[in-house]
Order: sequence, then C-alpha cells, then structure tokens
Amino acid sequence: MSPPRAPGFFRHLGLLWGLRLHIGLNRGTGRPSRVLAVATFFFSSAPALFFGLVFFGLMRWRPVAFSNVWPYFLLNLLCFVTAAVWVTWPILSAGVDDHSELSRYAAFPISPFRLLIASTVASLFEPRALVFYAPLTGAALGYASVHGLRAPWIAALNYALFALLCAAWSRAGLHAVLNVLREKRSAEIIGGGFALFLFAASLIPPIDTSWLTAVSEAGGMDALDMSLIINAAIALSRVPSGFFGDSLGQLAHGRVRIALAESFGLGVFALIGLAVAYVLLLRFHRQSGRAGPARKESRDRDPFVRTGSRFRTLVMREALDLWRNPRARLLLAVPFVLAILLKLLSGRALFEYLLGSSADAWLMGGLAVYGAIVISSTFSQNTFAYDGQGFAVFLAAPVDLAEVLRAKNLVQGMAGLGMALLIGLFYRVYFGHGSWVDFLCAMASVAALVPLTLAAGNFLSLYFPVKFHASLQRRDKLPLLASLLGIVAAALGSMPFGWALKLAGTSGPTPQTVAMIALSAALYAMVYRLTLPLALRVLEQRRELILRAVTRE
Repeated sequence: MSPPRAPGFFRHLGLLWGLRLHIGLNRGTGRPSRVLAVATFFFSSAPALFFGLVFFGLMRWRPVAFSNVWPYFLLNLLCFVTAAVWVTWPILSAGVDDHSELSRYAAFPISPFRLLIASTVASLFEPRALVFYAPLTGAALGYASVHGLRAPWIAALNYALFALLCAAWSRAGLHAVLNVLREKRSAEIIGGGFALFLFAASLIPPIDTSWLTAVSEAGGMDALDMSLIINAAIALSRVPSGFFGDSLGQLAHGRVRIALAESFGLGVFALIGLAVAYVLLLRFHRQSGRAGPARKESRDRDPFVRTGSRFRTLVMREALDLWRNPRARLLLAVPFVLAILLKLLSGRALFEYLLGSSADAWLMGGLAVYGAIVISSTFSQNTFAYDGQGFAVFLAAPVDLAEVLRAKNLVQGMAGLGMALLIGLFYRVYFGHGSWVDFLCAMASVAALVPLTLAAGNFLSLYFPVKFHASLQRRDKLPLLASLLGIVAAALGSMPFGWALKLAGTSGPTPQTVAMIALSAALYAMVYRLTLPLALRVLEQRRELILRAVTRE
C-alpha cells in the first residue's frame, strides 16, 4: 500500500490558515464560535472602512485634487508611514506572541519556505493589516478617480507588490526579534541595541521644523514655501516604499515604462525581504528545541533568604520571573526607542505647534501609558501562564491561590508604575522639557490605568487562559474577543488622562488637572478592590480548567 501523497502548496496554506483560526478561537467549536469569529473579525476591521473613506474624500477635495504638489506628497507620505507602521508593528505592539506557528509547526511535514509564504500571505488579511493599508487604499482610489490612470492593471500590480513588500519586511523584523528572544543573552543584546540606537540617534541632526513657526506667524498654509513639500515628496518617492505612490503619478501622466520599472523595484525589494526573513526563520528553527535554550545556573545569592513571609516570597518569585522574562525587557525598551525617534524626527516641535503648552504632558503621559498598557496586555491578561508551568506548581504546593493572585497583581502593578517613573525621568533629561506638573500628570495617568487593567486582566486570565511556551518565552494567540475586551479596559483606563488634558487645552495642565486624574485613579482603585473577591472566587471554581488550558499540548 503506497503512502498518502503529501499535501500540495495551496492545500498546505489552507491547513495552516485553518489551524491558525482554530488557535485564534482558543479551540472553540460549534456555530456560536464561528459566528463570534466572523463578528469579531469584522468589528476589529471596521476602522479600515472609516480611514479609507476619509482619505478617499481627501484626495477628491478640490484644494488637493487640483494641486500639482499635494496629491503626490500625500501619496508618498502615506506609503512611507504605512510601510513603517506595518514593519515595526510586531515589536511596538508586543505582537511577537501572535505567530506561534514558527515553533509550533517546526516538527510538521512542511518546508520552512512554505511556512514563510503561509505566514506572510496570512498577515496580509489580518484585521490590523487591513487597518494599516486602508488609508493608502482610499487615497489611491481617490487619486485614480480624479486623474485617471493609463494601464490601471499596473497600478493594481504595484499595490499588490507594495503590500507584499511590507509583509515581507514585517516577517523579517518579527523573525529577528524572535531570534533575539531565543538567545541566552537576550537582555544584553536588547540593552546593547538600545544603547547603540541612542548613540546613533545623537549623531543625526534633528529635522528642521522652523517652517511650522513661519506658517503660524504668517497666519496659514498659504505662506508655506512649497519647495519644502516638493522636496519632501521627491525624497519619499526615492525610497522603496514610495515606488507605489510615484507609479500612480507616472501612470496619470502616461509614463507606463517608468511605472513598470518601479514595479520591478518593488518586486526586487520584496524578494530581498523574503530572503532575509527566510534566513532568519532557518536560524530560528535550528535554535528551536523542545527543551528550549540552555540556562546557566544563577550565581546570585538565594533571594528568598530574607523574604520573611509566604506572601513576600511569592512577590519575590513573581518579580524575578518578570525580570528574567526576555519579552519584558524588550517591552521595557520600546517606549524609550519611541522617545528617541520623536526627538530625531522633531516630533515634539510638531506636538508643541498643535498642542501648545500641553505638548510635554501629552507626550510624557502618552509614552508612560503606552508602556503600562503593553506590560499589562502581555502579562496581567495571561497571569497564570507567563511563568511557564508555575500554576501547576502552585496547585501542588500548600499555597492559597488568593495569595498567588494578589502577589501577581502587586508585581505587575508596580512594574507598570516603575516603568512610568523611568519614562518620565528619561523624558525630562533627554528632551530637557516638561514641568513637575507634566510629570505628575503622567504618573497619575498610569496610576489610573493600572487598577483597571489589573481587574480586567484577572478575569481575562480566568476565562481566556492560553498556553505559555517556555521554549520561546511567549504564549499562544489570544482569542479576538479577549483582545477586544483588553483594548476596552485599556481605553477606559486612559480616559481620565485624555479628558483632563483636553479640558486643560493648549494652556498646559495645572495642579487641578493632576487632582482630576488622581481622583479617577482612586475610583479605579475602588473598582479593583470590589472586583478582586469575585475574581478570587472564580479562580477557585476554575482552577482545574485553567490548569488544563495553560498546560495542554
């Protein structure tokens, strides 16, 4: 009897995407789960329609549509921003745990090349990807409806090649981060990369934003020197991401050969991205093993000698687990990298032009809130599994699970507050701006966010537990419903900060602004205290279900 034939290429893609959807549902079955999956997909993709329509209308707006400069500048700028966000999103959003197929499917009868193509093509149809390229899609359609294109099939081809370019380099960035997290000295690599980036950024002169002041003093955009916009549009069209936007302009003027040359350029750079991603994937597979990377024995002294009580011992254990987690170190570095990029791109000057004296409060608080959100979404929403098999150890030990949950909440909350403190101090020293009121606003905003994210994280961990993979220090993908609930909790926790600064206007925050945010923090702390007993009761009821979910194979 001959063995069954191996699945073909497209059959492999279908099987992998089906398994990916199954994992995304957290192994949900039946009609309700399928309906819920479709509903959450469309709900999370809904902003794409809004952004697409807005930029479609913008390109048809008379001052833009009949301009010889603005359409090309906007198209090339959107190409650059779309590519930059798409490529860096796996890092900035802590999304490295969303692609478990890299290690999960390592033992499957599928070649790494097919696995790379499957994950790359699948990333084009994720809800967040639809949101990413919706503004550019709307702008391109709006431009084509006004100017008309010769050989529109070339525009469609370039659009597909642009999407493939972004997806390929996004895979390359993702695989690079995963390889770093697999290294034994991941902390040193991340820290060294951060220091090198900080040094390199200090050698690059900031972008000149004096034109903002000139426009403000002259009373409008009519006084703007259009040579600045023209030069920016030309510069953006000469990088690979700008080839698509420039090709639309070339097709509008009937220059088909130039558009085809840009198609060739998009294809070449997309293939280079796929090649880099493939090499990094092969390296990742060579390093991957069932037992994970070897760990050296710690030379530190016993940290539990002076804990004094069982609760303090649990707190120390959670703090050490969080500190030794490579992804926690990566997430800790991201807000600081964003701050460096802000200074390098003169982003503070732009915010100061738009927000006046409130710019530093918005920036400092925004970076602090972002850091607290990524920590909470990564760890507090999977609080029973991010330490590997720790929950199984707790069930086998004579330990009250209520103490375990309180210790985890304490460490995660202090991590968010400590991260906010570091970000605030770094911002004040690095930018040389920001008053003590701005600093207090940032700290109070995180103090308001943390209790709500902890309360939401407790229940998400109880009702949506997911397996942790110790070999990669990451978890399975959360179901879409759990992700949406986490987003809602983060939005509610950030509202006091946004409302208070909106009321402060451009004149800057005052001590009353700090008091308003601090009052909201006290109210959210009461919400956390009131929901904690319920979470503890549910924990006792679902302890076995949680154990099976976080330890399943």
